Amino acid sequence: MSTAGSLKQQPNGTWSFVTNVVPGPVGARRQARKRGFATKKEAQEALDELRTGVRKGTYVPASHQSLSAYLDGWLEGLPTSGLRPSTIDGYRRNLLYVRPTLGGRRLDQLTAGDLDRLYSELLASGLRLREGGLSPRSVRYVHVVISKALGDAVRRGELARNVAEAASPPSAKSARPPEMAWWTPPQLRAFLDFIAGEPLAALIRVAGMTGMRRGEVCGLRWADVDLERGRVHVRQQLTTLNGKLIFSARTKTDRGRRTIDLDPATAAVVRAQRARQAEHRLILGGTYEDHDLVFAHVDGTPLDPESVAKVFDRRVARSGLPRIRFHDLRHSHVAHLIAAGEQPLLIARRLGHASASFTMDRYGHLFEDAGSTAAAAVAAMVDGPVTATVTNK
Repeated sequence: MSTAGSLKQQPNGTWSFVTNVVPGPVGARRQARKRGFATKKEAQEALDELRTGVRKGTYVPASHQSLSAYLDGWLEGLPTSGLRPSTIDGYRRNLLYVRPTLGGRRLDQLTAGDLDRLYSELLASGLRLREGGLSPRSVRYVHVVISKALGDAVRRGELARNVAEAASPPSAKSARPPEMAWWTPPQLRAFLDFIAGEPLAALIRVAGMTGMRRGEVCGLRWADVDLERGRVHVRQQLTTLNGKLIFSARTKTDRGRRTIDLDPATAAVVRAQRARQAEHRLILGGTYEDHDLVFAHVDGTPLDPESVAKVFDRRVARSGLPRIRFHDLRHSHVAHLIAAGEQPLLIARRLGHASASFTMDRYGHLFEDAGSTAAAAVAAMVDGPVTATVTNK
């Protein structure tokens, strides 16, 4: 078996190699060629890896399939993996940044250098798919998606190695999520007063007082509301898939299906919402599109969660309050619960977190602040005026 190979620099400055390979003990001799390496060292490393694979019997013959064609098949097969439709749609949208420049490249000829150049272009310009460059966090997620796709090809024996593992995406530190923000209870009250009477006021009140995600509150049905007991059951969410709104019974975590108690004032707001909606049904008659949704357009059609978030952003900008995102209403609710002395396990259940440990990891600093306040309160009770005598026997 011969794996002697040679390196060659192309007119455009990139490097390539060609080597003889034999796919097995019996078989016709054939050549393996790979090009597009940014440096001679990168080409040599790939050649050495191929030689090692041939020697160990793990060599994967070249695939003439384009990256774009492979990604099409990969995406089509993801529903059987158990991933949520919204997750798959997120993968599809992120791969739109990969296809324009690398989609036509042969799957087996993709290099780490190709990916590095893509990441640099995305940071600089976003490849004109959006105004300005992408954030490091967004580019790192593109890397995560393409790495998963290539890793699956390696696992199935369609690719010799995952070149994304050798790429240099933005660091995890630079891709940290935005710093958590929240409103104090008086700030939330001020905002609710500011938007009182607006179409989305009731929805925002429920989100701020329950910590429900925007897809959960937009997908809330009257069948899942128990006003006699003052509680709602989270059993579905409204998400966007391929640009279309869909209802999904799957929640973000296994504990996402949960029951949330409402405070009396919020329960009253929901009752008023039901009365307003009954008026809309009466006025529109047969043209009312009934999806049993608690929050919907005047004609009953579902609200787009992303549009709701944009309206919220515009109202916040006009209010003069500190800028927060719609999702930060969820953080605000957690901060209020912690300040009220609620325990991590109960908060995790209310928010639908996977575990109480996740709640502690995410909001540990708030628990620390609340802990010092609680310690002072306990000391005040112990060291305050004596109201009872305890006798040890």
